[in-house]
Formats: sequence, structure tokens, C-alpha cells
Amino acid sequence: MIEGSTRVSESKTAASSPSTYVSIQQLRAVAALGVVLAHLEIYLGRMGFAGVWPHFLTSGVDIFFVISGFIMWVTTADRAVTPAQFFVNRLTRIAPLYWAVTALALAVLLTNRSLMPGAALDWGHVVASFLFIPAMHPVIGEPQPLVTAGWTLNFEMMFYALFALALFLPQRFRLNAVLTLLLGVVSLRMFDPRPFGAIWFYSSNIILEFGFGVMIGALVTAGRRYSARAGLILVVLGALLIVPLSEIREAEHLRAILRGVPSALIVLGAVMLELEGRVLASRLARFLGDASYSIYLTHGMVLSAFTRLWAKLLPPAISGSFVLFCLAGFVVAAIAGSAIYLLVEKPLGRVAKNLFRSRRSLAPA
Repeated sequence: MIEGSTRVSESKTAASSPSTYVSIQQLRAVAALGVVLAHLEIYLGRMGFAGVWPHFLTSGVDIFFVISGFIMWVTTADRAVTPAQFFVNRLTRIAPLYWAVTALALAVLLTNRSLMPGAALDWGHVVASFLFIPAMHPVIGEPQPLVTAGWTLNFEMMFYALFALALFLPQRFRLNAVLTLLLGVVSLRMFDPRPFGAIWFYSSNIILEFGFGVMIGALVTAGRRYSARAGLILVVLGALLIVPLSEIREAEHLRAILRGVPSALIVLGAVMLELEGRVLASRLARFLGDASYSIYLTHGMVLSAFTRLWAKLLPPAISGSFVLFCLAGFVVAAIAGSAIYLLVEKPLGRVAKNLFRSRRSLAPA
């Protein structure tokens, strides 16, 4: 889910492309915070809340997947990037924080299991979690990693592997190659439709959303121009569609259509607006976009701890308020995730990049 830098070299892309897609950073912030709001329902349920909750907020994941495809294309178009370099770059971006958070979850599980009532120790499941391999969660009974938010990263890693394969080809063949590979993986489900197996997991139609992002990236790097009015129409249309279509929860087999297409319209429209100079300059939104990966990956653990403290430290008159809980939990998750981005994610990322850089310099010519 969940990409890092949206910077691209101006000299290596179409002249109409900016060096940094501010709109993409802002959408990443909206997507991550939307997922936080969506998952507040889980913790409200532990407090006795049984009301209606807006499930369309979970479509932040779908926006993330479209953005991921977009970023992979624009950061490799017209550049000499080898498949190995590409995959190492993605691994050093995604893995360090995920491994750190997974290690923390494992430490808590080993030392105080009562703090993780929704988990159980299964070493095979733990190893698979670290390796980005889908494995059956011992409590949930579905292919979820130890840090359950990491289920999206299993799809991300699979997409990176497919995209890396396409990089062996000349650029003029890559778009069709990526789309063909994604469609091929989705088609595997007809050969093994058994629920919760590895083929069943990876062949989810949600991976087509990466393809939507790749197609958007190809349109942008081709240097085509679009009107700001058209971009605004696409953003509004996508937003209007994603709300009702996301509530059709029994049609998960149509997720790429019901959620992916509206998400793609939003991303395409936002980029079109930016290319025409219509983008909101907000330092806060841009920072939250930078921190979105940390916010997304840690919000479950943060909200779990926050819920316990909320009930223990506050008087019933306050702790019983669902509205106050949501407001406070949302702010705490955003602040905690931002702090983790500054204090953990960025330093770990620098260490990982320096480590791989030094290993390459020591490799024999």
C-alpha cells in the first residue's frame, strides 16, 4: 500500500511533468487518514458502539494501490533502471519500517500476550509475515500477517516483482507487459478457486488497481495535456462514485471495478489538475503524505493502546463519549504515525540505503 517518494527527475520525464507530484502526496495523506477513520469502528465496537459506520473510508487502500502503480511508472520511465536496482530500491523503502513494527508486535506477543488478544504465536506465520508471504492468521483464520495492516504489502511485493520483470523489456513494451502479467495473475483464480490459498490470495482482482495507476503514469509521461476542468470533473465523479459503490461489501469479486475505477478517476483528475497548475499548496498535507506509510502501518497498534488508556485514565462521562473517542483517537494516530515517520522510518530508510550502497561499492567489477 503504500508508496514513498513521488519525486521524478525533470530531465528524465516529459516536460509537462513536475519534479514532485504534490497532488499524489496529498492523496496519500487523505487515503491513510481515511483508513484510520475506517478502523476506528473496530475500537468503537469494543466500547459497545453498534451504529452505522462509513465503510467507503477503507477505499483509501484502493487509492494507495492506484498511486503505487502510478509512481512505479513515472519513476522508471525513460530511465536506465535495472530490475535488480528497482526491486532493491522498493525493498529498502518498504521493508525496514515493516520489519521493525513486526518485530515490535512479536516482542509484545512474547512478553505480554494479553496486550494482543487478536493474535497468537505461530512461528510459521511469524516467518511468513517477515517475508511478505501470505499465511493463515492463527486467530483471524484468513491470510493476514502478524501486523494485519501489512496484508497490502504482500500485494505490493508481488506487484514489484511483476514490474521488475517488465523492466527487462524496452520501454515501449512495458505497459502492455505489466497489464498482461496482472491480468494473467488474476486469471489464475479460475484454476484454483479454493479460499485462502496462496493462489486465491494473489489472484484477487484488487491487483488490477496497480494497472490503473500504471496506465495513468503512461498517459502523464507521454506529455499529453488535459484541461483543469476535466481534471476537476474526474475528481468529483470519482468521489461521488466511490462512496456508494464501496458500501456494496458483498461484491468483493468486483472490487477493482467498484472501488478501483473511482480511485483511478480521483488520481487521474488530481494529477491533471496539478499539471495545469491547480494544486493546493499545503505543507501539512504534504507532510502527512510523506508520513502516510508510518501512519497506515502503525495506526492499529496505536489505536489499540489508546483504547486501553482511554478507558482506564478518563472518567466515564468522558470515556463513554464515542464522538470524543473518535476525535482523540484520530488525532493521536496521526501524531503518533508522524512521529514514527520522523524518528524511525526516515532513519531506518537512510541506514538501509547506505547499507545497499556500500555493498554495491564493495562488489567486484
